[in-house]
Amino acid sequence: MRKLGFISILFVWISVGNVTAQIDTDRMTIIGRNALYFEDYILAIQYFNQIIRVKPYLAEPYYYRALGKYYLEDYRGAQNDCNLAIERNPYFVDAYNLRGILNQKMEDPRSAIRDFSRGLEIDPRNINLTINLGIGYIQTEDYEKAIEVYTHALDLSPNLISAWLNRGLARLSMKDTAQALSDFTKAIALNPYIPDGFVNRAMIYYHRDEFDLALQDMEKALKLKPDDPSLYMNRGILRYQLDDLQGTLEDFDKVIELEPRNAMAYNNRGILRAEIGDLNRAIDDFSRVLALRGDDMLTLYYRGMLYKETGEYQKALSDFNFVANEYPDFGPVYYNRAEIKQLLGRQEDAQLDYNTAMKLEMTRRENIGKADRDQQLARNDSDKDNDKGKKKEGRKATREESDRNINNYNKIAVLDDFGNEQAEMISGSSLRGKIQNRNIIIDLEPQFGLSFFAGDTLVHRVRYYNREVERFNRFKMFARPLEITNQMLEPDRETSALIFKSIEQTDARLKNIGNASPDDLYLERGLLYLAVLNLNNAIENYNRIIARDSTNYLAWFSRAYARYKMVEIVKDFQSQTPPEADELNLSGVQPPGSAIARQEQEQKILDYEVILSDLNQVTLLKPDFAFAWFNMGYIKSLLRDFEVAKEDFSRAIQANPDFGEAYFNRGLIRLFLEETTAGTLDLSKAGELGIYEAYSVIKRYGAETFEPEKSDKEESNE
Repeated sequence: MRKLGFISILFVWISVGNVTAQIDTDRMTIIGRNALYFEDYILAIQYFNQIIRVKPYLAEPYYYRALGKYYLEDYRGAQNDCNLAIERNPYFVDAYNLRGILNQKMEDPRSAIRDFSRGLEIDPRNINLTINLGIGYIQTEDYEKAIEVYTHALDLSPNLISAWLNRGLARLSMKDTAQALSDFTKAIALNPYIPDGFVNRAMIYYHRDEFDLALQDMEKALKLKPDDPSLYMNRGILRYQLDDLQGTLEDFDKVIELEPRNAMAYNNRGILRAEIGDLNRAIDDFSRVLALRGDDMLTLYYRGMLYKETGEYQKALSDFNFVANEYPDFGPVYYNRAEIKQLLGRQEDAQLDYNTAMKLEMTRRENIGKADRDQQLARNDSDKDNDKGKKKEGRKATREESDRNINNYNKIAVLDDFGNEQAEMISGSSLRGKIQNRNIIIDLEPQFGLSFFAGDTLVHRVRYYNREVERFNRFKMFARPLEITNQMLEPDRETSALIFKSIEQTDARLKNIGNASPDDLYLERGLLYLAVLNLNNAIENYNRIIARDSTNYLAWFSRAYARYKMVEIVKDFQSQTPPEADELNLSGVQPPGSAIARQEQEQKILDYEVILSDLNQVTLLKPDFAFAWFNMGYIKSLLRDFEVAKEDFSRAIQANPDFGEAYFNRGLIRLFLEETTAGTLDLSKAGELGIYEAYSVIKRYGAETFEPEKSDKEESNE
């Protein structure tokens, strides 16, 4: 089926309604919904986890937790939560709607149709469910049903833009371009300030070879959405068809500025440069494509051809070898490799490749329509499709982005269906669009501490090793292993009971310890008190260790963390209002000139100096303990001492070159200080190390230029 961009609707009501639950649960619900509102999905999930532990019979917390997982693209986990919500409330319309969208994401449109239909049985006039039901029918290629559904939606709401757009796409799938054009034009007339109608109508004009009209619509779309790289890509294709090669090149350049890792843009620019004879820079572009997408055999083959043309025969031979392994029935690669081997003086090998090429060509001619069925069908499809194969009069040959036919290696790629993939429309709240496409609260990775209760797999990315921690774990003093983590779970009721029982057992062991060192027991008891937020007792245990052995750096480190938690809890009780969704907000730091900042600064310095004093002692005792430097950088960020914080995160990276959270935080600070290129490189490394939030930050705030020649090692040694 065609890959269609359609608008699905997810109705989410996040503002708080009537309050009937107990005060603690209700407060958690408020905070969790606020976290969703400000797109802090991980935090929201943590709060809803707490509500579920206390009141597992409520449906709403499972739904809201599913919503958080959905935006984190944990579709399977979100689906499970929707199931649990529906089990508890079979009439929960929003849960059916969300589960249907999740089924669509997981390419199970028939299950999605069942969910949307069930929701409509409960609420027959629900526009959101109606729109999404139509999408399900489009995905199952039941276009007539989809058109029927959208026509019904328009009867209910004649000005519903998404219904006009989606019905137009359904009609386009049925090759009814005239009616599709009418629907897109109607959508534009209703609201000329959204780009989707112009993009869709431009797609129809493009397939009709009406490139001038398509270009006009694409220009209008770009005025409405000037930072969308797909629109520049589409305009570049249109300019290419109109022989405006300079304009095409400028558009491909712009795509790369907006998305420095866009492989398709590098590929298209390389093909265009090869066409105009700029071979060396074309090779550079193809090399970037292969760095981003190493399995792209079409690009590898074309680069080999250019290496051959520029006389770099060994490089050409290497590329052709890879292509021949992947496409053993592709005759031209053997012919070109034979020529290379002949130029290198390998006459016997060249003759073997030449014979193979001739044999493949003869076989192809003899068995066309019989053997090599898959290749021939692909070639036939290519010949029938204006964009994939034989050039139609008035149109330059192109290929679709998803086309991997090696014969089309030198054709510029067009986004499948003009790349008109629409973000989900979310009505009824300020959550609009996918998280990676919208402004979110971007916060520093939190402080690290010792804990027996590390976060779950969704939150916690890696288990960090420390020799002293491993020595502690060998004694198996507690049922769970001790870890260094910045994602700690709040114990449930059963676990809390186990913790208090363990504290009592530790008390008894301390009374009977004799002449042995009690430090490990004090550390264990302190961490158990920390887990249940009895911070005063936790600090008292750490004090006892330090009084006995002032060189115990884990005790200093743990006391600093407990003091930090105490400060944060006090701050949390003092302020119940969430921060504004600034474009870049480092841990809730207010602008320096604001009244809030002036009121908070003096108290912050007083609170955090004692924490920094403990952490500084850790760095003196254990200079290569990366987590102390990390936590110092975090505290100094809260104090707005960003230059020193950046240095501390650099020391953390120097101590542990694979410290993803430190790269992430240093990258955010560099962006905040307008060191955009260095910040983007830090975030790129953080994403590589598993901090997936980094990619969202790069998309919105990253550098417009990319400097691949600067190594991560250079960054880590700063």
